[in-house]
Amino acid sequence: SRHSTMMPLSLLLLLLIKSLEVASIPQKPNIVLLVLDDIGWADVGFHGSNFPTPNIDELAQQGVKLNRMYTFPQCSPTRSSILTGRYAFNIGMQHYTTLMPGSHAGIPQNTSTLAEVLSSEGYETHAIGKWHLGSATWAQTPSERGFQSYMGYLQGQCDYYNHSIPSCAGRCFYRSNCQEFAKDKRTCITPDPSPYGAGAAGYDFWEDKTALTDMFQEYSVDKYQERFEAILAKKREKTVSETNTSSSPLFIYFAQQLLHLPLQVPPESKYLDSCRDVVGGSRDVNRTVLCSMAARLDDAVGQVAKSLKDAGIWNETIVWAVSDNGGMTHWQEGFPASASSNWPLRGGKTTLFEGGVRSVSFLFGGALPEKARGTGSQTLMHVSDIFPTIASGMVGLDPDSLPSDIDGYDAWEAMVGLNYSSTTYSDGSGGPTGRTEIPLNIAINRDLTPIGTPNPFAKNAKMANYTALLQWPWKLILGTPHFVAPGLATLGGWFTISNYTYIPPEDGYLEETVFLFNLEDDESEHRNLAKEHPDIVQQMTQRVYSKWLQKDSGYVSPQTNIPHRNLNPRLHDWLWAPAIL
Repeated sequence: SRHSTMMPLSLLLLLLIKSLEVASIPQKPNIVLLVLDDIGWADVGFHGSNFPTPNIDELAQQGVKLNRMYTFPQCSPTRSSILTGRYAFNIGMQHYTTLMPGSHAGIPQNTSTLAEVLSSEGYETHAIGKWHLGSATWAQTPSERGFQSYMGYLQGQCDYYNHSIPSCAGRCFYRSNCQEFAKDKRTCITPDPSPYGAGAAGYDFWEDKTALTDMFQEYSVDKYQERFEAILAKKREKTVSETNTSSSPLFIYFAQQLLHLPLQVPPESKYLDSCRDVVGGSRDVNRTVLCSMAARLDDAVGQVAKSLKDAGIWNETIVWAVSDNGGMTHWQEGFPASASSNWPLRGGKTTLFEGGVRSVSFLFGGALPEKARGTGSQTLMHVSDIFPTIASGMVGLDPDSLPSDIDGYDAWEAMVGLNYSSTTYSDGSGGPTGRTEIPLNIAINRDLTPIGTPNPFAKNAKMANYTALLQWPWKLILGTPHFVAPGLATLGGWFTISNYTYIPPEDGYLEETVFLFNLEDDESEHRNLAKEHPDIVQQMTQRVYSKWLQKDSGYVSPQTNIPHRNLNPRLHDWLWAPAIL
């Protein structure tokens, strides 16, 4: 009834005042979007890790911990969603292999990026670190996707010292880069020599459109920090010189390289020394080295905060840290396995289990509303929410002025205003964002090809596979929860923290084609309830087919994802250079 929903005016005013008090931030704050790479749920101290991460722990504890931030299971899909606010399967960026070196796939030119929107609103925009969102043409690169400056690497991974990635190590992206093959005619045993490393390595370290070859063998993480501090120094100079007007606010997309492969010890011995008691993995892929990288990452994150304070803009800045997926576990003895732990979550990077799609994420900074500091949000969130949350919630743009095809939700009030809401959203149900579900990955057999190009002759071509939908507290997985091939079974279990032991799932789980978990009761996904709740399975499966796989809802097949012959680094002085006209 009308009376049952009425609220005393004094209480209503109090709640309004408190809400404004919590959500109030400086007009157009500086924003640092700190994208971390392959951080496992249990690779940070505030989640119980044995890795030394005191700076990350302190900043997260003093800020806002986003406890239910979800991603796609791999890098490129997540990063495309972060910068466009779109689901990756709506822009053809859902490749389960991520973007291959030399691929001509990328963020579509008719899809706006967050940098482009903020630049049009007077922001000074900069990108640092990993891109991995298209580099076949210069039009796909950061300098032409809204960023006024860029320094970093364009492909998916890079040697921390040589800044290179092999074009022909074992298997070749370009067979012409191999002088001699093994008897199987596929494995290269004598690749062409390259000045940038073994395996016919191509160099990939750039400032805007110039290759920084003079930085060969210099540790990349140090270079990122130097660039970050140079941007802040330049802003401080502008602020001092422009006495009558304030300088433009900053948007810095800082995509850290750590903890991605290859596993390489930082140059300073102190990081490895701090991890001598952390063990696990194998000789070539071990948790001790990964721990040293996490310790270096922790210093880097701490330095971001210190640099903002030294530049005098801490109080006008919000930093949003988010991992692009869960941690890569030790699923095999050698490359490309790693040694992360996502405990107590199941699985890891590339899987649809919680360990693959639940992100370490938190906010910090002096512009964060005071009443929100030291809190944790259980609000259901997805990386596609980052775009509208920053543009509308933080910067204050009219939601109607944003691109009309954005899939994400503005989650600002949900993240920082929960303590003063008339309803407590502690169950992950979305609350003020309006989000009630997350399509964690959407695919059909036709589109699950390594090269992206759809295969209409695939078995059960239009059947959902490698697909997951979350409707709190239920999580449905259709088809395989991860890649299925010899040696990949250990992708589906749990890795502990202290002794880094693998705990396998029940026998025969890979024979299952439907999984249903109640995350409220079983966040570690031990109990498949699909047979006990056929009605829920039917309803959620119908939702996948009637909504998320429909062209009218935006679903498109992945873009073709094969190395283009014109992008062979051998043709460009051994540079992974944009070269398609």
